[in-house]
Amino acid sequence: MASFREISKGRYKLTVELGYVGGKRKKKNKTVQAKNQTEAKKMLTLFEAEVLSKQLLDETKLSVEGFYDEWLTKFANDHYGPRTLQETKNIFENRILPEFGPMKIKDVRKIHIVHFFDDLKRNGKRLDGKEGKLSSSSIKNVYKAINALFKTAEKWELIDNNPCSNIDLPSVKHKKSEVYTMKESRLLFKKLEKENIMWQLVVQVAAVGGFRAGEIAALEDKHLDTKNNTILIEQALVNIKGKGIQLKSTKSERTRKVSVPKYLMNALKKLRAIKYEHQMEMQDDLWKWPGHLFLFSDEYGQPLRPDSISQWWIRFMNKKENTDIKRIRFHDLRHTSATLLINEGVHAKVIQERLGHSKISTTMDIYGHVLQEAEQSAATHFESLFKKA
Repeated sequence: MASFREISKGRYKLTVELGYVGGKRKKKNKTVQAKNQTEAKKMLTLFEAEVLSKQLLDETKLSVEGFYDEWLTKFANDHYGPRTLQETKNIFENRILPEFGPMKIKDVRKIHIVHFFDDLKRNGKRLDGKEGKLSSSSIKNVYKAINALFKTAEKWELIDNNPCSNIDLPSVKHKKSEVYTMKESRLLFKKLEKENIMWQLVVQVAAVGGFRAGEIAALEDKHLDTKNNTILIEQALVNIKGKGIQLKSTKSERTRKVSVPKYLMNALKKLRAIKYEHQMEMQDDLWKWPGHLFLFSDEYGQPLRPDSISQWWIRFMNKKENTDIKRIRFHDLRHTSATLLINEGVHAKVIQERLGHSKISTTMDIYGHVLQEAEQSAATHFESLFKKA
C-alpha cells in the first residue's frame, strides 16, 4: 500500500507500507518537491517500485552469496572493465564467498572483517602453491573487492553500515625493481638489431614510452602522430577467461599522449607501412580484426597476445648470445623508462603522465626511492658554493 500527502506548498510526503516485522509496522518515507498532486502521484509510483524491488531483494537474497549475484549484475558489470571484473570474480570465488557466502549480509560485522584480514596475513594463504605470505598488494585487492560489495549494499539500504569501513590494512610495499642503466639499455638495443623489426619495436616502445604489454599489443596505426612524434595510449588488449582477447580502456581508464624520439617514430612508420601491405593482401575476407590495424600483429591482422610478449622476452633473454644482458622482467622495462627519466631530472608529474598513473601518489609510492636518491645527488651541485676560492 502506498500513499502521499501534502505537508506544505509544493512538498509531499510519500509513504510505502511494508507490513509488520516483529509486531512493528514497517514503512518507507520520502519527501519530494512536486508541482501538483498528479506529479506527486507519479513520483509515488516510482518510489513504490524502488522500495518494493529493494524489499524483494532484502527478503530473498539475504546471504552474501545471494547479494553477490545481484551486485555483479546491477553494479560490477557496468562499473568494471573486463580484466578488473575477471580479477574481482576470482577474488570472490576463491577468498570471500568461501568465508562469508552463507552468512546473512546484515549479520556480517566489522569484527568478522577484521578476523578475516588478520587470517589472510598468515602463512599458507597463497593460492599459487608457493611458500610465504600474501603480499600487501594482494590483501589490498581483496579488501577493494569486499568493500565494494558492502558499500553497494549500504547505498541500496540493505544494511545500515558498511562493516569494511575504517579497517586497518598493511601498507602496500613496492619492491625495488631491477632496471637497466643507460649503458645497459644501449647494450640491449644493440642486441635487438638481430631480431625481427616488430620485436625490436615492441621492446623499444616499452623502454622509451614506459608502456604496459597490453597497451603495446593494442597500438594501432591511428595512434601514431608522426607530425608531433607522439603516441596516443587509449586502450589495451586483455585476455579474458572464456572470451579470449578483448579491447578495453587503459588500466587507469585515462588516455595519454607520450612523446618519443623521431628515430623511433620513423621506425614505427616503416612497420605501419608493412601492416598496410598485409591488410591490402588479405582484404576483408581474411583480415581477423575488421576496422582495426594493429601495429604488432601477424599478416592476418591478429594482434599479439600480451602474455606472448613476456614469453618472447624470456626466450630472447635465454639466447646464448644474450647472456651478457642483465635478467629483468619485460614489465621492468616500464620501470627502466621511469628510472632513467628521474635520473635525468625529469619532474615526477611528467613521469606520472607518461606512465598513465591516475594519481601522483602512485608514482611517488613506486619510484619514491629513486626520487630520493636523485634528490640526494642533487646536493652535489651546490658543492662549489662551499669551496674556498
